[in-house]
Amino acid sequence: MPSAAYFRRQADVCLRLSLIASDHEVSSRLIIMAREYMAMGEALEKGPGPSALPSQEGSPDVAPEAALGVASSTPDTPSSPAES
Repeated sequence: MPSAAYFRRQADVCLRLSLIASDHEVSSRLIIMAREYMAMGEALEKGPGPSALPSQEGSPDVAPEAALGVASSTPDTPSSPAES
């Protein structure tokens, strides 16, 4: 049986892959997988309890930067050369 640390590492891998994925759907799915891995790791740390973990399948799309808690590196609005 995998350990809680294993699931945390898998979540980290999924989040890192989501940052470099060029397809938005793939990126979103990787973030969902990361959340599921984190939930499994937390459930293992808490010990025996309900075996059904909540699924994030129906969650809205989340930007990889938001999932990691970092600011986006690109501005939301394009800047004109005059503003530089």
